[in-house]
Amino acid sequence: MKQLNNKGFAISTVIYGLSIMGILLISILMGTISTTRTNSNQMGKTIEEELNRFSKTATAFSSKVEDGDNNPTSQEYIVPKGQSGWYRIELWGAQGGNKGGAGAYTSGVIELEEGDVLYFYVGKYLNSETERGRESDVRIQSGGYNDKMSYETRIMVAAGGGTATGASGGTLEGYTNKTNSIGGFIDIKEPNPTYALSSAANNPTNGTLVGYPKDFAKGNVPKTNAAPVGTNGGGDGYFASNASSTGGTSFIAGYGGVNAMVKGTLTGNTLYTYFQQHYDEDTESYIYDNTGGRSYYFVDGMMFAGTNYGDGRAKIEKVVSKMEPTQKLARANTKLDKVTQIRNCIGNTNASSKMAAFNSGTIEVIQNGVNIAKGKTYSGPMAVGDSGFENLYCRTLNLGTAVDVDEIAIFNGPNIDFDNHVVATNSNGEWKFIKNKGKTSPLSETETIAGVRFSAYQYDSTQELPLTGNYFLLPVVSETRVLTAVEDVENDSNAIEITPINGSQGQKWTVEYIQNTNVGNNYDDPALKNEYKIVELKRFKALAIQLDENILKNQISASSPFNNYARNEPQIWKIAPEGNGTYIISTVVPMFDDAKNSGNIMGQTNAIDANEQKVNSVIIAKKNPTAQRFRLISVDYSSTSQ
Repeated sequence: MKQLNNKGFAISTVIYGLSIMGILLISILMGTISTTRTNSNQMGKTIEEELNRFSKTATAFSSKVEDGDNNPTSQEYIVPKGQSGWYRIELWGAQGGNKGGAGAYTSGVIELEEGDVLYFYVGKYLNSETERGRESDVRIQSGGYNDKMSYETRIMVAAGGGTATGASGGTLEGYTNKTNSIGGFIDIKEPNPTYALSSAANNPTNGTLVGYPKDFAKGNVPKTNAAPVGTNGGGDGYFASNASSTGGTSFIAGYGGVNAMVKGTLTGNTLYTYFQQHYDEDTESYIYDNTGGRSYYFVDGMMFAGTNYGDGRAKIEKVVSKMEPTQKLARANTKLDKVTQIRNCIGNTNASSKMAAFNSGTIEVIQNGVNIAKGKTYSGPMAVGDSGFENLYCRTLNLGTAVDVDEIAIFNGPNIDFDNHVVATNSNGEWKFIKNKGKTSPLSETETIAGVRFSAYQYDSTQELPLTGNYFLLPVVSETRVLTAVEDVENDSNAIEITPINGSQGQKWTVEYIQNTNVGNNYDDPALKNEYKIVELKRFKALAIQLDENILKNQISASSPFNNYARNEPQIWKIAPEGNGTYIISTVVPMFDDAKNSGNIMGQTNAIDANEQKVNSVIIAKKNPTAQRFRLISVDYSSTSQ
């Protein structure tokens, strides 16, 4: 082996030293990279979470409380960048304590811009005899649940229930009894079923379509208490209740019949305008900024009393993107365009008590969130004698100018079935019926506290359905319940039931026209019966009748998807407009007692358990045209879906 001289040894030492230093530097660098990568991954995860938060077009909120009073706390929602458009907001109030009254449901569509901030407060259910049902609401300004500067900025409220059984969160009034809880039901007892709305000794109702109890009352709701705080077990709401027997009231800015608060004062109108305020220590008072007030209102609002058990909930979902600054939300019913007059009529053979209620009724007409009917002339009642109004007793509202109306809300009198209730609008000198006489029944629906409503963003329900659309199917025997498919993915043939509306996918149905190639029918030919498929949105299962020997009370289910080629008859339905806003849905499967006729879907309302939570059933029958009808509420808002 060759010996290293002093010079070679020195060089080798330097090389080895540099190598060791390089290894150390590489180790340090690798460690740093690893740490940086870990930090980067964590940072990336955080960024991803934030991006997801600000890019979602649908966000749900559950109950969240932070104080000893179990009051809801603020949950922020920011409209994402580039996501300006129209959003549907849905709220569910909390149930009253000790299994009290169910909370209300509210929804509506509002235009929002990117960067807009909303604050959701979601009520909590507490199983205590003293714990009121908290409301769920949306606000423009954050703060404590009861803080003046915050609660005065509420733009939508779903009322909470009272602690007494049946003290439901209400709509425009608090409810002392749960609507449709023990209401009139369809008698299908064998051997001779009548299919008529009935009452019984243990079911003290008046047998009306919605089935209000005889002792129905508006409720004890103090109009002076603005804070959302119920007392003595009464439910919270836009106006809170001071009695355990009553739920609170709900609120939707721009909804006909509400009384909006602006700058701490009730305005007597529907529009809400936000003005920022601060507390002045020197004067010990709240000071409003009188400049730059921004107005907020919803269109196509809905209120349902007593639909939600347990905790409250909330949801916001974009339904239409705003692509251009001048874009407007698509209107679906042209009969509400350029309206100069509105005529409200009933049959002149109604009982004197109904006539008295009708004569003292009111109409609200909403445009851009404002009731423009306020102060306008509402003449009559009188027999006008015009073509199409024969044998009717009418009142006429004159708007004075042509108006594109967003909503018409008519209040004739709650808990009344009016014979031949007809509503028409006058546009360009021509009367256009938005509610006509029924073809098979003079009745339409029992009027509720929320009144009778017509929205420009709903299709014209006197006519055939649009070719396709997504709907809630609401039977006329219920104010609060819709056709629902049991959401069990393990079962292809779940029974269809009528349950309280909750906005879930299992309660939304796609209704699509199908052409009958056997007879060559044309959708535009009113003389021909049009056929439809009705498919549940939750699992894309088609509504179907199950063929068995007991066909008069056949089970209806959401079974395998509809097959356009096979044209499976149990999955084909004829949907015929009655002209009064309701539809008869019938199967093409022949009835065993009359081969020429098909059976109609009917809902019944007497299947309630001790907690009032058991769902109601659906039958197939040809009897009782009064009860065999449905309202179809569209959930589509884009121009292509109408």
